[in-house]
Amino acid sequence: MERFPTFFPIADYWARLQGGEPQLLIWALLVFGLVVGILTGFFGGGGRFLMAPLLNSLFNVPYNVAVGSDVCQMAGTSTLNILRFKRLNSIDFKLGAWMLVGTVFGVESGAQLLEGLKKAGPFFLFGKAISVMPIILGIIYGAILVWIGSVLYREARTGAGDMACEGFMTASPPAMTSKLQQLHIPPMISLPVSGIEAISIWMILGIGFITGLLVGFLGGGGGFIRMPALVYVIGCPMVVAIGTDLFESVFSMGYGTYSHSLKGNIDLVLVVLILISSAVGNQIGSLLARRFCHPRVRQVFAYVALLTVLLILFKLFL
Repeated sequence: MERFPTFFPIADYWARLQGGEPQLLIWALLVFGLVVGILTGFFGGGGRFLMAPLLNSLFNVPYNVAVGSDVCQMAGTSTLNILRFKRLNSIDFKLGAWMLVGTVFGVESGAQLLEGLKKAGPFFLFGKAISVMPIILGIIYGAILVWIGSVLYREARTGAGDMACEGFMTASPPAMTSKLQQLHIPPMISLPVSGIEAISIWMILGIGFITGLLVGFLGGGGGFIRMPALVYVIGCPMVVAIGTDLFESVFSMGYGTYSHSLKGNIDLVLVVLILISSAVGNQIGSLLARRFCHPRVRQVFAYVALLTVLLILFKLFL
């Protein structure tokens, strides 16, 4: 198995697993899951994008296994969250059911796309064989993290980060939101729980497909755009969006787990370790967020995202 320099001790533990010291890997993964869980609980959904690229960069876990295992542990996390959710009357089951139709197709499309990258042969650059999957996913994760980090940094600098205490969502909806909500492409349906008189079913299916595609291709972090989409594109009240997002996550992550398991992309030991530690870390992060809810604190995530991008680049060109 590929070895890393000694200043990557956690990756070294992974490489030494076959050498008879798995306890080091277990503790390293538990600490890793705890830290990522704290960051996710503190900074919101954007922190979920750290899981897969850091598993690849620090532990040398192939991206397909990192994505599949991330989806599987998010399925467990989503199930726990929906069991704790007390306000079932705040879930728009009609919206969630229609969105789920698009989500299933999206998740499968994303998983198939990842499968295609996994099976793609290497290309040669300056006489060196380079795998396609690490390059493509490394660039995508890096670009997303740079974008999320830059948005949070600007919000913190301008003092507009108060909304960030509720998660990664901007204080005001995009300008195109009202235009999207006014599209009348039949068939139209009503969503009484969300207070929506008429909305095109194609918009719901489209949002479900896009979020599902990101989940299947990028892991659990891909679902973080569902909440902003429910609020800003569909027009759900925040409390309904929260409940519907939890409801949708259970089934989308569940199907993602099923699909990735058939493709051999899930490591159950990895899933259990990260699920336990990240669940604890998420609770700690949520408590810290309520105590240190200040816009300037959000700048920390920008530096964490930058560090992750540097690790991705280092791994690509190592």
